[in-house]
Amino acid sequence: MKQENLDLKNVLLDPNNFRFQDLPGFNFAAEHRFHEPAVQARALKRIREEESIIPLKESILKNGYIPIEKIVVRPYEHLDNAYVVVEGNRRVATMKWILEDYHEGGVDIEKSVIDSISNLEMIVIESDGDDELFRASLMGIRHVSGIKHWGGYQRAKLVTEMRDKLDVGAQEVAARIGLSTNEVTRRYRAFKALEQMKESESYAEYASPSLYPIFHEAISTPAIKEWLNWDDGKYQFTDYEALDKFYSLISPEISESGEKPPKIKTYSQVRELKVILGKQDAFNSLLDLSRPFEDAYAIAKKDELTKAWYDEANEAIYALSNIGISELKKIDESGIELLERIKEVAQERLNDIEALRK
Repeated sequence: MKQENLDLKNVLLDPNNFRFQDLPGFNFAAEHRFHEPAVQARALKRIREEESIIPLKESILKNGYIPIEKIVVRPYEHLDNAYVVVEGNRRVATMKWILEDYHEGGVDIEKSVIDSISNLEMIVIESDGDDELFRASLMGIRHVSGIKHWGGYQRAKLVTEMRDKLDVGAQEVAARIGLSTNEVTRRYRAFKALEQMKESESYAEYASPSLYPIFHEAISTPAIKEWLNWDDGKYQFTDYEALDKFYSLISPEISESGEKPPKIKTYSQVRELKVILGKQDAFNSLLDLSRPFEDAYAIAKKDELTKAWYDEANEAIYALSNIGISELKKIDESGIELLERIKEVAQERLNDIEALRK
């Protein structure tokens, strides 16, 4: 690892930036094609659209580039004197945008600003094993536990690459990127569970990064792990019949009338499965894709709801029974109307019960 002054035109954006990998239509670019103008233009366009770099651009135009943190790059083997950004893609993209405006767009920009971004001191890391681990750790510190957070999918992908490609244990990954060992393990399991769905013959096409929160919650819920029979040795669910049912719940339903959204759409609904799985009537409703998720949840919670109204009714009786004479004297028309309404509702429920018993 060393520091060098580099011309910005020799610095390439990383088209496989972790931030891009959960975007619709993302495909990995081959390393030997990173330097192609079309590949770089696409990476720059993605950052402009997805990263909201206009405030950063305006700040540089006003103040010049202030290198509070060094940009980190690695040598690029397929073009002489070229480097690929490891850390700082947003900043490099912003500065390239400004230079493009100046050189090709005819925008009048102060020379001091152009001078501040044309040639920069950057940290260059090599591609041996130690520096590969340093690079992953650096991204983790900045984007997993640091100030510019990635989404859950990108964080889990980095954890998985550190464990699988760099052969780093969960405890060391946790220490390097500032997470607990339990959280590193949970993210690793969830990523593996999502990868398993990509191997499904029936549901692989729906296994997108957007489902990561679903699997993160599933792997965190003991009742779901038991239902799908999670194997911590294989890092897979092994009850394949149950797994197909789960996939059907989190995938769109395709029919002649078109595509319906998944029955389970949010991680909070996944969390609620723990209430449903232990109750057969609720579980049957869950697997009926023609019925909404809320039906299954309501069936599962009916006993609690029954107890809730009973307890609340007793509380109301207690409150009414303890109104003193002095308070009764102060009750106005709105209070009388409320008591009359309580009387009416109670009589309506009694009438309903009588009708149901006939």
